[in-house]
Amino acid sequence: MSKLLIRGGTVVDGTGRSGFKADIAIDDDVITEISPVISCVNRRILNGAGMVVTPGFIDIHSHTDASIFANPFAESKLFQGVTTEVVGNCGIGLFPVKPERAEELSNYLNMHGFSLPEGGIRWSDFAEYAAVIEKMGIGLNLAPLVGHSALRLAAMGSANRPPTASEMGEMKSMLQIALEQGAWGLSTGLIYPPSSYATTDELIELGKLLTKYDALFTSHVRGESETLLDAIDEVIQIGEKSGVRVEVSHLKAIGEPNWGNGKLALDRIDAARQRGIQIGADQYPYEASNTALSVLVPDWAHDGGVVALLERLVAPELQERLKDEISKKIKIRGGALRIMIATLGSERNRQLAGKTLEEIAAMWHCSPAHAVMRLLIDEKASVGAIYFAISPKDLEYIIGNPYVAVGSDDRGLQADRNLSKAVHPRAYGTFSRVLGTFVREKGLLSLEQAIYKMTGLPAERLKLPRRGVIGTGYAADIVVFDPTIVKDLAEYTNPHRYGIGYRYVIVNGEIVVEEGRLTGKAPGRILRKK
Repeated sequence: MSKLLIRGGTVVDGTGRSGFKADIAIDDDVITEISPVISCVNRRILNGAGMVVTPGFIDIHSHTDASIFANPFAESKLFQGVTTEVVGNCGIGLFPVKPERAEELSNYLNMHGFSLPEGGIRWSDFAEYAAVIEKMGIGLNLAPLVGHSALRLAAMGSANRPPTASEMGEMKSMLQIALEQGAWGLSTGLIYPPSSYATTDELIELGKLLTKYDALFTSHVRGESETLLDAIDEVIQIGEKSGVRVEVSHLKAIGEPNWGNGKLALDRIDAARQRGIQIGADQYPYEASNTALSVLVPDWAHDGGVVALLERLVAPELQERLKDEISKKIKIRGGALRIMIATLGSERNRQLAGKTLEEIAAMWHCSPAHAVMRLLIDEKASVGAIYFAISPKDLEYIIGNPYVAVGSDDRGLQADRNLSKAVHPRAYGTFSRVLGTFVREKGLLSLEQAIYKMTGLPAERLKLPRRGVIGTGYAADIVVFDPTIVKDLAEYTNPHRYGIGYRYVIVNGEIVVEEGRLTGKAPGRILRKK
């Protein structure tokens, strides 16, 4: 039985109201008392003097659903105060699974840098996936969404067409099963085939089912560069016509010609909110994005899945067409000098991690577009890249909005184990960066506003009960940190560095991080919507 008392800290409770001095008592996994002074009887006292005490941070946009197998403590997240992660984002999910299409899903996940456990996929639905995770023991909580690409793959494979009536019925049936098993909603990745093959009408139809379950619809929208505003209009339409609650994932405008559209996109979301549409957004606090290199390949080349993509990449009759279309996408994202290769699926090209596409093209004496094709062929499409193409002004305008939550858009990693991967620093630094850079140094947010955007707001968006706020009867997910030194240390050239300034991270009443070290306890849970 856990009996703790956090003594003398400044409580910032996740509601947005001003901080206040108080003691907090914890019994088992629940906060049982919050008072100016609580007498200590048979409790371990945790010194909160000079510290800020907040709810555990909720990463509303995470991809830890597969990395958790290799990194069950998700250290890169715990060491920045994250106690709950919403996984299955961007349509990239691990369920549902049809046995005859399990290999196709595995190939798709591999293309997006997801490492499956030994033995591969051994589940068919959310309940079975959750059982595998819970048997392992994990360091933080996971709240899974259904990935639209996984849903589409299970029902109809990677075909670039609308579903038949039968396939649509199967998608709705599998989605309903997942929702009844406790999934929190559906995510879409509308730049990633096969999710990108869906029409607006298909998504509205799925949204209507989500509405019946009061579940969330999250969307990596259909375009984040020159078509961003049209893409925002599409998800607003989905929310309006289906009644579903909508979350726009990692809001941004990609490419210098589109800078300023991030502000306009947020203004459209705000206007929709004023009309009564239930829509919000989240953001990571960086000027670079990170996703698969395969996004530079046009949608038509993905039709039929990864195997078909690789066949097209080597087809002589398609070389010029692919080169032209990939070159256009490289230009939109800022050019080859602003695209850095991060993760690779094999050891063959490991020395290229951390190099720009321009550097690799020069090494190989070819065009950047041909370098993209060669990398994807060599690595069987499993290549991740970092794209330096986001406006600092857009970033700051969006981060200042009180209704934009904080999300890392990355996975839980362990620094030593993942040292060879040139990952985005957001995996290690997102929440610490908000607190250190945008609160303390730049003053763009008050501490109370930032904590609300990390805790109470994502809990409200997800309708996650009794988390995200420090209150009597709430789950004892708590972070105790020093506001004067909290900071991210992860950099693009040296990303595997944990945040600093955290004294305690408590998950479900158990201390999992103490003075910058793991305690070895694994109290994390798969959270289910009821």
